[in-house]
Amino acid sequence: MKAMILSAGFGTRLAPHTDNLPKALICHKKLPMINYQIAMLKKYGVHEIIVNAHHHYQKIVDYFAQNDFGIDVTVIVENKILGTGGGILNASNYLRNEQFFIVINVDIETSLDLSGMIRYHRSLKPLATLAVQKRETKRYLEFDAQMNLTGRENNKSDKKNLYAFNGVHIISNEIFKENPEVKFEDILDIYFDMIKTRKGFVQGYNAGESSFKDLGKLENLII
Repeated sequence: MKAMILSAGFGTRLAPHTDNLPKALICHKKLPMINYQIAMLKKYGVHEIIVNAHHHYQKIVDYFAQNDFGIDVTVIVENKILGTGGGILNASNYLRNEQFFIVINVDIETSLDLSGMIRYHRSLKPLATLAVQKRETKRYLEFDAQMNLTGRENNKSDKKNLYAFNGVHIISNEIFKENPEVKFEDILDIYFDMIKTRKGFVQGYNAGESSFKDLGKLENLII
């Protein structure tokens, strides 16, 4: 099983720490935050990880050249930042032969049981499965009664159908099927387009009482 850690962002919320370092290498509890994602992915059976890089990308390249995590890690440098969607599509050569793969944001800390989420994805076979949760956020996603993604929060949304996205996806290789253009794009926009054109459905996986912390916020870092 393969996975991708989204690590190319500028980390502007973590300035000044990210003035000279990529977000992925900012320390949390005395270790670069990307170390926690690698440990989590290894725990659940991932054997190869793709890491995208843009902001201070050479420091990420050097970090993996100098540190052995007992797992294959490939760094893809984005000369122009591609966003979450473009970044994933840009990794097609590494991921398209997998039936599905895991994607996780570098700046989260969670106790999510990935094995349960993987079983859920395998049983339903959606285009993608998103880890979601009933918690406060500024950007809610809306789902129907069967937990199919229908859109973002709007003025007609029923609050009982709104969930916060926890930054973990399991994605089918169907996303690469038509060789989509690689450009700056949000992965959610790709999902909504594929839903609209009936190319697949996207499922929500309720993370329940799993802990979740956004490490992209200075107040959540323990340095």
